[in-house]
Amino acid sequence: MILIYLAQCQAIHARSILPCQDCPAVKMTYDATVTVPKWATAVMSALSKESIGTAEYGDRVFQFSQKVPIPSYLFALAVGDLDSRDISPRCRVWSEPSMVEAVAYEFSQVEDFLKAAEELTLPYQWTRYDILCLPPSFPYGGMENPCLTFVTPTLLAGDKSLADVVAHEAAHSWSGNLVTNETWSHFWLNEGWTIFLQRKIMTKVHGDDKFFDFDAIGGWEDLKDSVALLPDKYTKLIPDLDDGDPDDAFSSVPYEKGFNLLYSLERTVGAEKFAPFMKAYFNEFKFSTVTTEKFVAFFDSYFKDVPKIKEFDWATWLHKPGMPEKPAFDRSLSEECEHLADAWISVDDGETGKGILPKGDISDWNTGLKTCFLDALISTCTDRKRPLNVATIDWMKVRYAFHESQNSEILFRFCMLAVEAEDASILPVVIRFITTQGRMKFVRPLYRALYHSKIGKELAVTTFFKHKDFYHPICAKMVISDFKSSQKKKKSFGNFVSEKLQNPLVLGSILALSAAVGIALLRGKRM
Repeated sequence: MILIYLAQCQAIHARSILPCQDCPAVKMTYDATVTVPKWATAVMSALSKESIGTAEYGDRVFQFSQKVPIPSYLFALAVGDLDSRDISPRCRVWSEPSMVEAVAYEFSQVEDFLKAAEELTLPYQWTRYDILCLPPSFPYGGMENPCLTFVTPTLLAGDKSLADVVAHEAAHSWSGNLVTNETWSHFWLNEGWTIFLQRKIMTKVHGDDKFFDFDAIGGWEDLKDSVALLPDKYTKLIPDLDDGDPDDAFSSVPYEKGFNLLYSLERTVGAEKFAPFMKAYFNEFKFSTVTTEKFVAFFDSYFKDVPKIKEFDWATWLHKPGMPEKPAFDRSLSEECEHLADAWISVDDGETGKGILPKGDISDWNTGLKTCFLDALISTCTDRKRPLNVATIDWMKVRYAFHESQNSEILFRFCMLAVEAEDASILPVVIRFITTQGRMKFVRPLYRALYHSKIGKELAVTTFFKHKDFYHPICAKMVISDFKSSQKKKKSFGNFVSEKLQNPLVLGSILALSAAVGIALLRGKRM
């Protein structure tokens, strides 16, 4: 794709594009006229008007209008050599021409996602739901710009198995876009609700109520990883952001801890009572902003006749750092995956005969089952504070060929296991993976794992600075931050570079990138 412009404004980067009050508390409508070269197409987080003409010298002119008030972080514009396919009367996919058929196939269920969400909440308010599949350097799985969701090409698994990310972005049409967190300290109201809706949507699509807990089990593991990595102030549901950059606090905490709060509330009052409350919540706060205090007050008022609510421990959920109390998830769908993981741990511990591997063919397992199995292995290794042996990794390669997977979620998890096992043979796979896509969910943990390993410490740094211009500025900033926070002793960044890298060329590259990122994000600080 020849992409000449891409606006990614979340969380506080809209001010670098247009004069605005760049905070979620202020909502706006907008109209736009965009002139682009004749070979290009412009798309925005708004409805395209019919009056599209041609400017002088053959340039194309596009007009857009967004009549539903949105916060500034949802302003989005992309320009490039784009093609499109309609996948339903109100849904269309956009991408570079060579990929458009694959994108249309992968996301063909989007209309089903919208209909399921409408049953759970309110009628869709944005008229159209289009999707733009971006270049691989896009740093997120998706971005929920109204009328034009951005997605990463790492979702193109060829079997629709990663389309739950699109279900997540579609759910944001209600939680986040329609009802918006008033400040970034209340970000869980956007993301916790969206994860909750996403799992309800996918449960309807799968036609199996057990899927809800099955997916939540994987989310619990993501939450554990984030809590282990972050300072306490960022593991609270209402974090202490002060005047810092919200990007610095970005993690699974508002997503999964927020989800588990809502799940706990649903279990407290009962699913049959929580369902109408969900509709009432979105109806009460639609087109406006909400804080945690407003949410709690509305919830308490709605369920004022339910005695259990008076005993609910809001303070612990909202303000205590760390992990919440673990729910009693229904593990009937994950049980087989966890048993297989236990069998491989027994092999790794030498409790079974040498060369006697777990039985069972998992070639017909779907992506969810395979990632559940790998998550269980990762969790056990973390709990026992010891990675797998390289021999175990080698046996798994022969048995499952995870290192050759084209599914980004499977490949990522296996690479994490292999790097932590100090398997040097996985390095070419890891380097290829982290230099051909820039999704922070994958890139940041793998750079951290490489940096902490014996086999990849120097390689992590040299690889990053060799490919730094490929990454989105937000991703580059956060990887540098990860390198800095990985130091055991408090040293200046310059000392870290000079002592650890001993390379003046790399030092110059770091300082230049740090300055560039600082300038690019300066407007992202408080005005």
